[in-house]
Amino acid sequence: MEMKLTVQTISEGLGGASVIQITDYAHITQKVEIMTQRLDSPGKMTFVCLEEGKIAIPEGSAVECSVDGIKMFKGFVMAIERTKDGETTYTAYDQLRYLKANASYAFKDMSLSQIIQQIALDFGLVTGKLADTGYVFPCLIKGNEGCLDIIFDALTQTIIQTGKIFLFYDDAGTLTLAEAKELFHYTVLGDNSLATNYTYNRNIDADTYNRIKLVKKNEETGRTDTYTHEDTDNIKKWGLLQYYDEVDKNLNDAQVDEMCSLYLKYYNRVLQILTIEAVGVPSIRAGSIVPIQIAGIDGLVSSRLLLAEKVTHHFDGDNHTMSIEVKSFDHLGGEMIV
Repeated sequence: MEMKLTVQTISEGLGGASVIQITDYAHITQKVEIMTQRLDSPGKMTFVCLEEGKIAIPEGSAVECSVDGIKMFKGFVMAIERTKDGETTYTAYDQLRYLKANASYAFKDMSLSQIIQQIALDFGLVTGKLADTGYVFPCLIKGNEGCLDIIFDALTQTIIQTGKIFLFYDDAGTLTLAEAKELFHYTVLGDNSLATNYTYNRNIDADTYNRIKLVKKNEETGRTDTYTHEDTDNIKKWGLLQYYDEVDKNLNDAQVDEMCSLYLKYYNRVLQILTIEAVGVPSIRAGSIVPIQIAGIDGLVSSRLLLAEKVTHHFDGDNHTMSIEVKSFDHLGGEMIV
């Protein structure tokens, strides 16, 4: 395994000019951890160095990490922690961290890629490939909300409306919107293939709903219109698990009813969570589609394509391991993704 971990620092030189220095920290870094999540969170990297003297890397410094020629992370140092013996832990986040700022927007007849482009422009962030999802928001109004929340809410609605899974992430320095099938991996994880352990969980306690209730303000009548879809069989089995939300008043009845139907299809299931500990593969990140085969789990006896929700890479010396979390392989798993 060959790792490069470069840090770009800026200092003041003669005459007040800025001096940029790029240093490779790979040879003095003891541990590195890179974590990505499919939804709601920026990519994060922590690395530990044993330093003498003052802290060497100031806040805001750019950090890049690649392994075996694969770019895994680019971000900026946001937090520093040091112990008495000089062990210093640096924490860096990718560009998505800057989207945690609040703002207000009114998007009309805009796609998700156009929304991302507008917000990125406002915050001076670098964009890369932004896929055309094929879905346009008639009107999306957000007041004083986190920009990251705005984008991921629009992403979730786009996934539900199109039936396709799209990913929004920072691809080592460029904000990217891509369809999940573009992050397909041929490496099988599971029995006799890289996996060293796993934990399997089933529940209806988180993100499971058998009744969807959406409401919309009706300016003509002054009342609130209600749209409901439910699964009576699952209500009898599990009890009533209701999802409630107020939708954009500019949506018509057919659009809200369709949204209600799609939400029920998406959330009306037993949530399955599988976490696999395995030998590290640098190219796998959150959003990757990975073939998984585990004989001890129903539905995974044969190899099946699953979507990685969270991936954490651990580097300790020459040892590279990873933890992969996948969910809901009844609805989101299988060949239909690709």
